[in-house]
Amino acid sequence: MTAHLRPWPINARERSEYVDSVFSTVAPRYDLVTKVLSLGQDDRWKAQVLAGFPNDRPIERVLDLATGTGAIPILIREAGFVARLVGLDRSRAMLSQARHKCAGFQAIELLQGDLGEPPFAQASFDVVTMSYGLRYVGDIATTLAKIRRLLRPGGVFICLDFGIPSARLHRSLCFGYLLVFGTLLGILLHRRSDTYWHIVESLGAFPGKRALGRMMEEVGFAQVAIAERLGGISIIARGVCRAT
Repeated sequence: MTAHLRPWPINARERSEYVDSVFSTVAPRYDLVTKVLSLGQDDRWKAQVLAGFPNDRPIERVLDLATGTGAIPILIREAGFVARLVGLDRSRAMLSQARHKCAGFQAIELLQGDLGEPPFAQASFDVVTMSYGLRYVGDIATTLAKIRRLLRPGGVFICLDFGIPSARLHRSLCFGYLLVFGTLLGILLHRRSDTYWHIVESLGAFPGKRALGRMMEEVGFAQVAIAERLGGISIIARGVCRAT
């Protein structure tokens, strides 16, 4: 099966086209699949993203990049935050799901746009979140630098994503699990075995938590911390925007 995995596209245009085709297919089943592949932990991990919000300053504006089906904005509203919420995603199909889910919540603005070129002014958000999106951008370090510029001094970036376990055996088991169950879900839900292979393909090109932490520090984040879940197959990275 692994012989049929394609190399993760290096070219930004090819990568965008591949990712666009994936999410236009999986959007109606996305929430179900994330729950299954996370062993039911996805909601808990996303709730832990909110635990990283600053508690020493007012939170007036929050940006959720790769907002997908709107899970993070909904959690923020349910937690009682009254900040202005903006969700950005490049997939029309995913945003369609998000608009349906967010319809009963006040003041959640959902926009289509590229994560690598967020269309917002500098220093315009107190918190920027992202879930399962950083692996898909053309250049991770450049995107992190742009995210930092979106934050006000003292603002916080929090990113939930798949990770790469450092232990070789655990890494092999986790990747095997994602590949086998991703294949089964692809066949059952879409009649295509390779529908979710992009998860393992993208992880093969992901730099890992130590490199991610260095990138965050190099572009100007302070107090960088990366917490692992399930032995490192899931990570939550957090950094504070330093005053320049």
